[in-house]
Amino acid sequence: MKKSMIQRLGTAAAVLAGLALTVCLLVAVLLFTAKPRRPAPAGSSTVVSRFDRRMIDITAEALEGIAAVEKVYWLQDSDMVAPEPNPENYGKTDDPADLAPVIEQAETLLEGETLIFRPEAEIRKDSEITYYLDETILCITWQYKTGGTTFTCSEVKIAHPSQFRRFLSGGEYASGKLYYATEMADDVNAVTASNGDYYAYRGFGNIVYNGVVEAAGTSYLDACYVDENGDLILKDFFTIYKKEDLEAFVESNRIRFSLAFGPILVENGRCVAKYEYTIGETEETYSRAALCQIGPLHYMLVTANGGGGQDILQFARRLAAMGVTTAYALDGGQTATIVTGNELMNPMDYGGQRKTSDIIYFATAVPDGG
Repeated sequence: MKKSMIQRLGTAAAVLAGLALTVCLLVAVLLFTAKPRRPAPAGSSTVVSRFDRRMIDITAEALEGIAAVEKVYWLQDSDMVAPEPNPENYGKTDDPADLAPVIEQAETLLEGETLIFRPEAEIRKDSEITYYLDETILCITWQYKTGGTTFTCSEVKIAHPSQFRRFLSGGEYASGKLYYATEMADDVNAVTASNGDYYAYRGFGNIVYNGVVEAAGTSYLDACYVDENGDLILKDFFTIYKKEDLEAFVESNRIRFSLAFGPILVENGRCVAKYEYTIGETEETYSRAALCQIGPLHYMLVTANGGGGQDILQFARRLAAMGVTTAYALDGGQTATIVTGNELMNPMDYGGQRKTSDIIYFATAVPDGG
């Protein structure tokens, strides 16, 4: 019996796909044997190397129109600067409803995650919503006001854990240099960023950077560790304080970096903040800052400014009510800063930013010009 046209086309497509994969494998062998591969940098969260990523992308391009092979983008922890965001992917509006089509367009990236931001949300009068979307990151930054306090929220969903990053001023631990958060965010091409823990101001706390333990043994602080999956692992003070124990913890949990401020604010959706704590004037009313996780690769940066500020329990309860799963306090007061698209987003104490030693940020993984 003669084959149908559909069968012939299917066979031809299979043959073409096989030839394309064969070509890719031959290229892989040639590239692989041309020179030795370098070992991955210490602390890299990359599951496979850039070589492997490029081969996935070459295969995707070779099979375009024949078979669906999704391109994979990620960043190396050793890369000091992330890819530059495409300016055309930023937008601004004063109407939350305008974000409905943006959120719909991000459906694949969201992977079923529900945003805290809502198109029907009420935002602070005379403020704007700033957003960014490409195939690897969705960021929405907005403000709302309650009781005289302005809450600035930057909600982020990323495609790969490597897009969640920390940067130390001067590009290395203990550089002795301080910069504004807006300057550092611009330098590393952050889509959105916030201040970190201002580690240089205190000189204590467990500090891990790019998988390397930089300081340990002087911690009286709750710690926030970020693992290779981009998840926040929170530990009460004195849980880990010996350097050898911290190094073992970092290795076994594949920790990329850590933050040392606190306290822990929310765990499993419940307020757990310590009212009495070593730093941060937790019992007083000050401007606050926090890093929150909502779900897998889904985060929110939050600051609370003005209206006399908030004590730590008020702040933690507000975050829990917003629906975050996990939250950790960052340095507050005049340090509390959120930057999106190189613009300062939140009102600042005393009229301006304070220079600091570090930021955390979220980056696009699409290569420059992509």
